This record gives sequence, C-alpha cells and structure tokens, in this order.
Amino acid sequence: MPPTPRTRIIRGGVAACGALTLTVALSACGSSDTTGSSGTHNLTLTLTGAPTSLNPWNNRAGYEVMDAPYDTLIHYGSDGRLEPWLATSWKFTDPKTLELKLREGVKFTDGTAFDADAVKANFQFAIDNKSGASDQEFLQNIGGMDVVDATTVNLHLKEPNPALPYDFSQFSGNMVSPKALTSPKSLDTAPVGTGPYVLDKTATRTGLSYVFKRNPDYWAKDKKAFPFDKVTYTIATDPTAATNAAKAGQTDTLLLNPGDEVPAFKTVTSAAGSNSGFTGVWVDITGSNQKALADVRVRQAMNYAIDAKKIADTVYSGAATPVSAVPVVKGDPGYSDKLASAYTYDVAKAKSLLAAAGYAKGFSIKMLSLPIADQYAQAVAGYLKAVGITVKVENHSTDLVQQLQSGTFPVGLLLQRLTGDLGQDFEGLFTANAFFNVKKTSDPKTDSLLQEAARTTDTAARNGIYQTLALHAAQQSWFLGALELKTVTAYDAKKLSVSPPPRGQVHLYSYQLPS
Repeated sequence: MPPTPRTRIIRGGVAACGALTLTVALSACGSSDTTGSSGTHNLTLTLTGAPTSLNPWNNRAGYEVMDAPYDTLIHYGSDGRLEPWLATSWKFTDPKTLELKLREGVKFTDGTAFDADAVKANFQFAIDNKSGASDQEFLQNIGGMDVVDATTVNLHLKEPNPALPYDFSQFSGNMVSPKALTSPKSLDTAPVGTGPYVLDKTATRTGLSYVFKRNPDYWAKDKKAFPFDKVTYTIATDPTAATNAAKAGQTDTLLLNPGDEVPAFKTVTSAAGSNSGFTGVWVDITGSNQKALADVRVRQAMNYAIDAKKIADTVYSGAATPVSAVPVVKGDPGYSDKLASAYTYDVAKAKSLLAAAGYAKGFSIKMLSLPIADQYAQAVAGYLKAVGITVKVENHSTDLVQQLQSGTFPVGLLLQRLTGDLGQDFEGLFTANAFFNVKKTSDPKTDSLLQEAARTTDTAARNGIYQTLALHAAQQSWFLGALELKTVTAYDAKKLSVSPPPRGQVHLYSYQLPS
C-alpha cells in the first residue's frame, strides 16, 4: 500500500491508486545481465503507472525518472549528508536569507548556460505557476531573489525554513533550461536539463517505455555517480508480475509488497522511497459528522484501543513502525521517552476514557478507505469494535479525493509521504492547510511551536521545541493507529548494489554496480 506524496505533493489527489510505484529491473540485450555485449552497463526501472509529464515543475513521474535528465542543486547521500552538486556551497546569512554558490561551466542540453539567472528563472516559474505537484510548493515561501553575480543567488524567505537546502536535494532542486521554460508544454515529452542522461526519442514509446542514453557532455561524468550507460523506464500495471519475474530470474531488483520475498535476493529496508510514509486514520476533530470526535478523550481512547504494533506485524509483515499519532520514530529530533510510552495498547484505559467522556456505550462512524488498504482499515475497525465503536468501512478509488473533500466522513485513511524534516512534516499534517485536515481547523499551540522552531538557529534548542511539539500533537490525537511505512527493495547483489538515503526519495544515484 504505497503512500501518496505528502501534502504539498498530493494536491492533485490522494493518488494511492494512481501514484507511481517503482519496481526495478536490470537488463541488457534481452537478458538479466547488466553488462551488454559491448561491455556497457544498462539499467531498466519498471514503473507501475505511466508518467503524464517529464516536466519537474509539473511532475507526475517517479523520482528516479527526473534524476535522469535533470540535476538537483544539492545531492543527498546514503550517509544522510548534503553534498555539493549544481550548488557548490550554501549558507544562511540570516534566518530568512539563503545564499547559494553555483558551479561554473555547466550547460543545459540545449546549450543554455546554467547560472544564477537560470536558478532564478526556475524558482520564479514554479512560484508564478504555483507548482504543487511535488516539493516545489516549498518555493512559495520565497519572497524575493537577488542575482549577485553569475554564480551567486540570494533567496529571501517569507518565513524561516532551515530545511530548504535539504529540499533542494529533492524535487525542489531540479533545474530546467530557462529557454525550455518559455515553452513548458514541450517539457512534458522532451526534458531539457543538465543531467547525466538525455531522452532517446527514437527508442522511447510514450506511455510504455522511456529510454535515456548518456549525456556525452555531462559536466560530472568523471564523478561516477551514474555508472549505467543506458537507463530505461518501462511501464507495468501489475506489481505482482514484477515479483514473479524476479522469482523467475528475469529481473534483478524490485520493490517488494509486504510479506513478499524473492529467493536469493538481498533486501534493504528504508524509510526512503516510493513505499515509505505515514499512514493511519485521520479524524475530523470538529465533530461535525460525529460529535464524539470533538472530545480529545474520545480520540485518545481510540488510540489506546488500537494495537498498532500488531497491525504493523500482521498487515505489513514488520515493514512498518508503530508511532504515537505523530510521524516520529526513535532517533528523530522530536523523539522522547514520554512520546514513546504514549498510546500503548490498553483496552481498559480506552473504555475508561470513553466512559469519562460520556460514551461508555460507544457510537458509530463511517471510514473512508481504499480497496488496497482494506486489510488495515478492517483491522482498525475490529479493534474499535472491541470498545463499543462500530466502524463501517467505505472503500473508494477513482473518487477518493472527491469523497475526502466532501467533508462528509468523520474519519478516513491517511497516506502521506514524509520529507524527513520534522517541521515540514508537521506543517503538512497539523496545520489548517494540511490536506487531510478536512475542516481546516488549527491548533494555536502547534502553530506557535512550529513558528518558534523555524526561527531557532541552534539545532539542540530546535530539537527541544520539536520534542514539545511532538508530545503536544500526539496528545491531541488527530490521527489513529498511526504507522510509519518502510520501503523494502530486493535486488541481486551479484549485479547491483542499492543504498537508499535515510529519508526522502531514492535517487537514481542510489543504484550502483556491485562494490
């Protein structure tokens, strides 16, 4: 059950059915060998769902697709460190001004120079077009830009965002030729970047497969970040078929559904990638469709009634971590012992809280869900029934977004990708603009803590604020039975190595030849 992108990405819909789920296969000359007859190495990645655009400012493609024709300003390594790429350095000269120093001598594939004017043109295009298909909406926080010289641009923010350099290692950092931006529709099928690959239009079959060959003029070709000579993205409709192909020795690596396995394949489980994110049940805390839900004691009772650990183990075969109503796991800045002990499975406590709130006999609600998430939804419904709360699960797929936005459901399925930056993830879940906040309510203390954390430059102090924020948000119980999902990648270690980063997207450069 892959989550959809986080709130800023999702805007076009809770597209768990339409989201691009990635499976990966390596092939050359019709075999599963990564090495062709000429000694070259070819990589084939299979997507479930065809990209509708190859324009990163109108992105509907998988993360790795954009990494072929486009570079990001900053790289995010498998060790969790930000690395110079198109931007050679960056620093906040004050909490609301980010200075970027840029690499010299880089050109887009149409011959246009990459410089500070190009960066400004990209960000201004995203701002003017209100790009919200991906992380680009972070750029709406940019209030102004100064081109100091060809290799220096200063970004003036409306509000502090200490995570902006990290954002520039994700979709927000993709750089497109300013010349191509003047005809943005052409970018849907003809990407123009500075990246390691160029689209092979002759070999590409739009909607079926996208073939990229090496960019012969790539500025970083000696860095060996991209060892494959050709990258092919093929479109599939059935993830199960990809798993069966791997079992038959026809593919070298793929994303596994929970519980699946490929004999002799190595697996790596990560909090990054297409299948990772935050899932659970969102709640209309106004109580407009079920009065009981306006009482925080009722929401807390429902969390105590759900054995999230058991669901993680049974529904997701352990590829999920139970969390206390907030997207925080051990090791995160907002983690604390108090948070870890919140909402341990306790039926007696759940019943006591319900009785104190005046609902000892329970109540009935309907839950908005997806067919692919039915096992999770039914598990939640079963636990709540044990404390007197009857849940009718309604599965929707093609009209899921419309049903969500109708405001007629008191609870529903939450599926949201996480950036890994706590401030941005909390903003995307616990503020009035959050997608799953169906009645657009707000909590003054949450808003205040988020603003305080953004203004705080000292990391230790900001982490302390995040701990307070996480505990407060957990106590409010806006989400029930929450889990952080993980991505499980299986691959043939004799032919490939895979090193996912700690969070965010799994980049094309995460796939390497065996060491």
